[in-house]
Amino acid sequence: MESKIEDQPLKIRSTGATVAAGFRLFSGNFRRIFRATWLPALLYALGSALYTESAMTAITQVMHTLGPAALPYAQGLTQQYLMQSGMMLLDLVVTVVLMSYVFHMLTCHRTEGAIPYPARWWSLPESHSLTRTMASAGVWVVIHIVIGAIVSAVAYFGVVRQSLTLIGGSLVLVLIATCLLLPLFYPHLRFLTTADTRLGSLLRDGYRQGLRHWGYIFSVLFVVLLLAAVILSVTMLPAIVLIMAGMKSETGTLTGDPSGMPSYMGWLSVLVFTLAGFIQAYVVMAVHFPAYYMAGSIEQQEIQRNEKAKTTLY
Repeated sequence: MESKIEDQPLKIRSTGATVAAGFRLFSGNFRRIFRATWLPALLYALGSALYTESAMTAITQVMHTLGPAALPYAQGLTQQYLMQSGMMLLDLVVTVVLMSYVFHMLTCHRTEGAIPYPARWWSLPESHSLTRTMASAGVWVVIHIVIGAIVSAVAYFGVVRQSLTLIGGSLVLVLIATCLLLPLFYPHLRFLTTADTRLGSLLRDGYRQGLRHWGYIFSVLFVVLLLAAVILSVTMLPAIVLIMAGMKSETGTLTGDPSGMPSYMGWLSVLVFTLAGFIQAYVVMAVHFPAYYMAGSIEQQEIQRNEKAKTTLY
């Protein structure tokens, strides 16, 4: 699908027009997107399924440590924690690889005016986009680790000292951090979809520019994530039912009842989680297309703002 004038990235748009343009670009090029991304999307689904299954096993382990036969389960907590950490790392890696395909297509759309048609049904990730996606993911991971450590420390002291003020303060810190992080989406999206940019300079100047358009960024992300949540709540319903059934069965075993789940439950869970994860992969990809137009709209507004400032100055 060739790019039309209304699909150009550098164009000032309202919130509704931004969301519509993003989903139009995604749906209009879905065959190309699917041909290029089905394999990394499948790897993403498998990684998501393994991580979900390991998380469920870890929750079960913790539940049994609270039961009467706690010792045998408590001894396996460390091993289960290491396994879950490994699955989390694997999930992060496959997510980065998947998103590198998306940002490569958006970079091509920005420079060439169209999403390229892949020559084969499978291809390796483009090295330039993969490197940039890894760099961006690294920045976000560091930010989340720092913020998570601060919030966890405040919440921990609040629980230890039984202080509702500190516990409430940790929630306030999460809200403040979320508000402060919103402007970062603009420089990161520009870095990931523009080939000749540097992350350091964009973070320095782009954050200030994103801060000026905080309301626009919030409104676009709110609408897009709300739509994504509605879609996922329907498409992932079988996986949610399976999780709830497993939790109910494990709760019953703590009181001495036999497990009501069949012996093939583990394999069934992985299969259902994989199918749900495959659908989730394309919902996650679709979210980034309106965000791509959001960044383009902000960039165009900043260009006009600078031109107006130069005209006024001279």
